[in-house]
Amino acid sequence: MTNPSAPAAWYPDPAGRHQHRYWDGSLWTEYVATDGAQSIDPLGVAPLTRRAARQQAAQETVASNTRTTFTERRAAARAERERLREEREMVTRQREALRQREQLEELARKAHALEESQQLARQQAEQRERIRLAELARVRAEQEAAEAAKRGAREAAARESREAQEREARVLEYPSFYLPEYNGHAGTEVAGEFARLDAIHKVLGRRPKLDEEIVRDGLLAALVPEPSNAYDRNAVKVLIDGQHVGYLEKEVAVVTQPIMRRIIEAGYLPTTGARIWAVARRDNYDARKLRHHANVRLALSYTGSMLPLNDPPFEGYSIIPWGGSLQVTGEEHHQEVLAEYVTDDPSALVIGTLTLIQRGTPKAPKELIEISIDGQRIGQLTPGSSQHFIPTVQHLERQGQTAAAWLRVSGSAIAAQVTIHATRAHELPSEWFDAPHTAPRLHGVSRPSTNDGEIDDAEIRTKMREPMWDDS
Repeated sequence: MTNPSAPAAWYPDPAGRHQHRYWDGSLWTEYVATDGAQSIDPLGVAPLTRRAARQQAAQETVASNTRTTFTERRAAARAERERLREEREMVTRQREALRQREQLEELARKAHALEESQQLARQQAEQRERIRLAELARVRAEQEAAEAAKRGAREAAARESREAQEREARVLEYPSFYLPEYNGHAGTEVAGEFARLDAIHKVLGRRPKLDEEIVRDGLLAALVPEPSNAYDRNAVKVLIDGQHVGYLEKEVAVVTQPIMRRIIEAGYLPTTGARIWAVARRDNYDARKLRHHANVRLALSYTGSMLPLNDPPFEGYSIIPWGGSLQVTGEEHHQEVLAEYVTDDPSALVIGTLTLIQRGTPKAPKELIEISIDGQRIGQLTPGSSQHFIPTVQHLERQGQTAAAWLRVSGSAIAAQVTIHATRAHELPSEWFDAPHTAPRLHGVSRPSTNDGEIDDAEIRTKMREPMWDDS
């Protein structure tokens, strides 16, 4: 080894004893290698002959060339590796740039999608808010409208209630129309007494004591229609002494209310008899408390006999209260007149008038009661029957009034019979003497007259055949 600038490496053993020896860059070392096995062998080189020196020089030249070639190859390999590394780095950088660009594009797409989603969400939120506000406004408007409607309904109800109260107050001041059979048996039940016990006790004047039964007969009840009733437009109130004690039962009210309305529209207050029963019992759950019970019944006749087929007299009159029936005689001579009052309803009633007439002889005069309908004579009572009503007729004549009574015409148009239903003179109630009992004019018949001023009863009878009310 003669090139002192050779780098440290394994070179051919200059001693020739091994394949390689390690050159440290300045001196040969004792480290040797043969077939890849390392060992230590100090150089200890003996002086070389001239031939050996030449061989050594040649060997060193070859080794130097070999080392140069190896170094160049190594440098070339390092350069190639460096080039490949740079290429790989460049590819890596390109891939990284592409990845970063794709990431940026993805981020941009995501950002754009997020922005679009947020914008859509904002639009949807705005739309929902608009819908919510619109719905809120609609609900508020509906609530306001409902409240206004309720307020209007309350005001209308209050106004209607006031008007109804005012109408009722006016109606209660009307003269009473005592329904036929008002003084008969009180057998029609009144509904709702349990809710009006205070009013019933006011009518009775006090509350019953424990196990005390209070019964009041002969009371008068006013029947006032209440078409504004929220539960039954056919309702009919029952008032006794101005106290609301109940209602007619529905099945009765539905057929009775139109009749009551006709009577009131004609300026009269429908009135009938009533009976009240009240009692106080111990409460089933608390013996210390009293439970009050009451029952109200009315004297209501069949609806077909509540109103007469004709109007009452034009002149002053008073209807004798309903009573037992008596047969009218002589009606066979007045069938033409009676035929106009015969109907298919055997309970239909007619208002007739009673007049005192003289019959018999001067030595044996007889006073009889003559019966007329709408000014036309239709018969008379027997002398015995007449005696029951002569005092009543005379009493009314002294007061300038005509006696009237309820008549029932039955049979056929060619064989009609008449019965009178009136209270006998000795059975008249005291209240009848307080004011005349009159009836409404329901048929719209005015009092016509002929050219000479006389009353035309034929025209009255013609108009009386018109329907009493419209059932439609």
